[in-house]
Amino acid sequence: MKNIRFEFNCNREVPFYGHLCNQYLHSEQFDLCIGQQGNLYFIEAQGKQTELENLADTIASDFLLSTSLEQPQIRAIENITGTKTLLPPSALDLEYCQHCQPKFADNQSANFGDVNYPCQCCNAHLRLPASLKEIKLQEIKNLVRQLEELGELTIEHNGIKQHISFKPIAKDNTEQRACLMICNPNNLNAHFSVTNQQVLALSSIEKPRITARPIAKHPRLEQALYEICFAKSRLLLVICEILRQKGIDFIYVENSDNPQMVQLNGQWVRLNTAVTNSIHRYPAHREPLHDNAQQYAYDSMRKVSCLANCKNHVIKVKVEHDKQQPDPNLIQQSKDAATCALHASCIKQKKPKHKAVIYFSDKFNNQILTLDAKQNTDLFFEFPVLPNNGYEIVHQLELSAQKPLIEKFKQQFPEDYINLLSLKLTSPTNNVQSLWAIAAIFLGAVTAKPNINALSKQQLSDYIIAKGMCHKGANAPRIDFPLTRGEAFRSLNWCKTLGSIISFRLAEADNIEKLAFGMHDSLADFICNWIEHLDQNISIKTVLLSGSGFANELLGQRLSLRLGKNFLLECNPEQDLEGVNLAVGALYLKRRRHV
Repeated sequence: MKNIRFEFNCNREVPFYGHLCNQYLHSEQFDLCIGQQGNLYFIEAQGKQTELENLADTIASDFLLSTSLEQPQIRAIENITGTKTLLPPSALDLEYCQHCQPKFADNQSANFGDVNYPCQCCNAHLRLPASLKEIKLQEIKNLVRQLEELGELTIEHNGIKQHISFKPIAKDNTEQRACLMICNPNNLNAHFSVTNQQVLALSSIEKPRITARPIAKHPRLEQALYEICFAKSRLLLVICEILRQKGIDFIYVENSDNPQMVQLNGQWVRLNTAVTNSIHRYPAHREPLHDNAQQYAYDSMRKVSCLANCKNHVIKVKVEHDKQQPDPNLIQQSKDAATCALHASCIKQKKPKHKAVIYFSDKFNNQILTLDAKQNTDLFFEFPVLPNNGYEIVHQLELSAQKPLIEKFKQQFPEDYINLLSLKLTSPTNNVQSLWAIAAIFLGAVTAKPNINALSKQQLSDYIIAKGMCHKGANAPRIDFPLTRGEAFRSLNWCKTLGSIISFRLAEADNIEKLAFGMHDSLADFICNWIEHLDQNISIKTVLLSGSGFANELLGQRLSLRLGKNFLLECNPEQDLEGVNLAVGALYLKRRRHV
């Protein structure tokens, strides 16, 4: 007889794993114990070799891959430490698993189209809204026929109206990247350049939206980058299967409730938590300075309110869609977002110190902060507010030492210069995304898209990211990112940075991919030098990467590669890049309590 322990070590809570552990506790075939330590789920068993091998095969088939799973392992143990007590239940949003999906979503199955198909593994049929419990296959086929006739269709899922279409969906917010739902996973590589890690993530139980680059010269996909996902709901899964039979590989979707995830420092991290009325709990060893805090995050669809409070060393955060104006009695200062992110990553440490945060965001102040040995925070760097229109950008460049370069650019690339003058950027502009958007004009982004009159800031920035992704070599031009010294903190001499980019464009007009990669690599190199400078002054042990700006995975990759050589890197995957973490950290802001 042997004692075996099956461990699933995750970087955040995975409710489905807890659900499976509870199901295994009721197993009649095996005598098991279960347990949970933080985000580690485990099952312990005693038995003979053959019995344990059968158990291992069963567990392997049931415990579907999660993007949060970091280190699954099986190991022999001397004593059983688990219990026969059920784990506390957590809200599940899984609508199908590998047991029920072939039954209702495979057109060869006798139960095809039965959205209410009962599953004893995931129990998803018990969580379906009443409106879907009675829907029949013919009704779903009628929806697909409506989609074919009108070109678009609106369905409701979890209280959110989702729009699907054969063509790009016109949006009020042009800064949203187009999202595609893949109907035929087998043809994914025929449309997008994706890695094995991305394919596994798409297939995971979270069904995330991830950023992907279409293949070169795709006949229909004109944007530089897209968000792609697989169907998360049972209804959409059946619709996608019917469309796949008709030879359709993907459809456009808006208001998808698939979580947006990015790969950072080798981990999949949620950009934000935007599940309506979801509640998240985190153990805290540090005593907060406030009773409650409210912060706001932004997913691709809406403004999201995160309300945090702490009792008995447990921080509870409620996430809900924002329906009203912010309460002035609650803490919600966006200028403190970087400080909040830093504090949120330290809640399990009684005396955090020797830490830096690189906080890049598309919504809030972009900053680099440090935490010294005495737990004092200090602002080292803040991104400057860039002009929001082309005329002002040209004016500032002409007032700087870059005037000869802008004159040469005007003569050599007159069409790009005209496009620059017509540029208008949406607020805020104090971020890397805005700098990349301006640089995209200098690199001919609009001229390269003759059928498009104006590109949004998101699309312009995506042009730089996608071109950088295409570069295959290791060498690239070194773009200058010089610091300016203010009274309290440093900022960026953006005129000189643009001058550096213009110089290389004038010298190597056709090597856009190499130059775009060089922009990312050089910025990462400069930041690494800044952190090393801080290390010499106050000693930096850990560097936190946080903020929605790291949805730019190429920048995250280059930064992780360079910083990871000398520092321990964190990205706080348990609390998102920019969402729950802001509310958690706001509990520790050093400011007067609100009465």
